[in-house]
Amino acid sequence: MPDPENLEMPAPDEGAGMRPVNAVAILLSLIACLFLFGMMVLTFADVIGRYLFLSPLPAAYEIVSLIMPAIIFFALPLTILRNIHVTVDLLDSFVPGWLVRYQGIVTNAVGAIALGLVSWRLWIRSEDQYEYQEVTDELVLDLWPFSAAMSVLCAVAVLAFVANIARLAIQRGDGGASR
Repeated sequence: MPDPENLEMPAPDEGAGMRPVNAVAILLSLIACLFLFGMMVLTFADVIGRYLFLSPLPAAYEIVSLIMPAIIFFALPLTILRNIHVTVDLLDSFVPGWLVRYQGIVTNAVGAIALGLVSWRLWIRSEDQYEYQEVTDELVLDLWPFSAAMSVLCAVAVLAFVANIARLAIQRGDGGASR
């Protein structure tokens, strides 16, 4: 659990092989932060325009609807690498220390498989959107690049799960359980 006084979560123990993976995840998270800031500015401008000038920004809702998944999928790899996602630990107190590492390997493998399926289905969806020339309602933007980007970012998140599995597989001792 991170120290509430120090909001920066330390990266997991990383060898030389984890540094590039962590750097890519941090870069993607910075991009997510930029999207979040842009969404904030857009929403602020829309609200000011709507209530002070009776003229909201055209297509603001549509732009926010496209930015929201971008924020999620750009931040996902770092969230996975640092294990700072939401977890349910109802049974963790019953798991013996020697089994914690294996539990981490299995849960990361299940996560990798699940996100791999999501990535695959998003890719198929982007192909369909390309084939049928689906566009947004107001701005008439092609939808396939957005779902293709989400598919690729999901695949990067799968690589983050695989990196966690590799880190856990080479860990010594009881897995360094931090509860």
